[in-house]
Amino acid sequence: MFALTSVPSIQRCVACIFALCVGCHSETPTSVAEIPERLLHILQDGEAAEARADRHGAEAAYKRATQEFGNYSSSWSYYGEFHRFWSHDLTAAAQAFNHALKAPLATNVSIAFAWRGLGEIARERGEIDQAIACLEKSLSIKPLVDAHRSLSALYATEKHDFELAAKHARAAIAACPDDAIALLQYAVQMSRLHKPHEANEAFARAIQIAQCDEEGRSPRPVHCCVLYNGACYHAVRGDKRRALAMLEEFFRTPNHRHITREDILRDPDFESLLNDSQFKVVLDSYLPQE
Repeated sequence: MFALTSVPSIQRCVACIFALCVGCHSETPTSVAEIPERLLHILQDGEAAEARADRHGAEAAYKRATQEFGNYSSSWSYYGEFHRFWSHDLTAAAQAFNHALKAPLATNVSIAFAWRGLGEIARERGEIDQAIACLEKSLSIKPLVDAHRSLSALYATEKHDFELAAKHARAAIAACPDDAIALLQYAVQMSRLHKPHEANEAFARAIQIAQCDEEGRSPRPVHCCVLYNGACYHAVRGDKRRALAMLEEFFRTPNHRHITREDILRDPDFESLLNDSQFKVVLDSYLPQE
């Protein structure tokens, strides 16, 4: 299970935006007055570029934000998340997040988001205790949906503590009821904990919000993390056909490479498929062994 998201509009992918729930971790409305209007427009340009899967446009916008408004933590938090989620440059991402933490003009949201980003980087590097510390620090500053999603994924995948994973998914939903990724994380754990009614309700709500069917098909872009976690849900409940169908939809998104073959193979959600020949064919088709 993964919650690697990075976006701000109707949500985090095939266009891969920053969040499925508008405003759930944005700078509005509580912090808007602290950010210059010009900077807000630049960040919105970056979000719009992400929504169209325009990586270069997004990068240009966020880089411009740091150049024109380098004293603001928001500029660096967005730029860091771009590097982490889009360019997969963990060194550049960490540098940007640390710039955010040192910026003289800060908002709680952007500082919390920077700590969350550092937590994801630590997790990527296998520094699990450090990742938890950073994510807990993020929550202590402001309880962002993103940090709860990250902790839900970490506890499920790295610790196999599915009760804690469910707790953080539930907290993310409480903060933003229309967050499709959090709903899917919750659905996975409810299915694993033998609560099918809650699992089915959460999954149905998630795909309604994401505007896709049970196999991830849609005429509109669907966030890659929706598709991945949807595949996890089907795999945990034993529906191999739908799990593979949704996994293939995930692989068709432009930003699926933020999850590696190794990540998938160690994900407990896919444990039942590890020796399945069709599962191996799908992986080999999109992520061939080197």
